[in-house]
Amino acid sequence: MTAYERQIKQTEAFYDEQIAIAEGDEIEVLNSVVSDSRLHEILHNPHDEGIDEG
Repeated sequence: MTAYERQIKQTEAFYDEQIAIAEGDEIEVLNSVVSDSRLHEILHNPHDEGIDEG
């Protein structure tokens, strides 16, 4: 495993842990891993309606 791949795994583990902590504090976290779903489109649409809107 390259250093880059280790970094990606560590970053993924960090954010998974942070989400688990937030959910434990009863904070709702929206997440979408299905890239062609409507939810994913809404969450990640930077132009019209998404949370990432800039």
